[in-house]
Amino acid sequence: MKRYALAVALMLAAPLAALAGPPSDAQVDRLLEVMRARQTVEAVLPQIETSQKQMVDQMMDGRDLDPEERKRLDSILARSSAQMRKTLTWDKLEPVYRDIYRETFSAEDTDSLIAFYASPTGQRLLDKMPALMQNTMTAMQKLVVPMMQGLQRDIEADAREAETRENKVKAKSAGAETK
Repeated sequence: MKRYALAVALMLAAPLAALAGPPSDAQVDRLLEVMRARQTVEAVLPQIETSQKQMVDQMMDGRDLDPEERKRLDSILARSSAQMRKTLTWDKLEPVYRDIYRETFSAEDTDSLIAFYASPTGQRLLDKMPALMQNTMTAMQKLVVPMMQGLQRDIEADAREAETRENKVKAKSAGAETK
């Protein structure tokens, strides 16, 4: 009788153990589909570029850049954008997403997420996600730009101090040589 009870318990637990395991490829594919992951990635890239340009403009605020400096800065931004667009393609990101979702969520979690994102509420969240991300980036810039400006000032001050120390050492060396 104990064996029979154990066998029944194992048979009942087997489906639960399967749900606790990692999601299948089909589940992850469906989740990425209902989450509009590809469209989100493609929509975010221009937002990141805009945010990056705004951050640089804020960091350069109050500085008079001559046309050559502005051209170099624009060139750096263009190279950065091109590299980002080359690196963050869906073909390169999809396997990363798949692995992350597979490692992070169980099959049961994945089914629940699919149900949520396929629901009208989940779709409204996805509809509003670009605005949410843009607002988040704008808010983060307000925190990051002053920090970066302070860091830039500190680096420039350290560089000036190092140059002053170096000039003093050179002056001492030159004075010692003339004696």
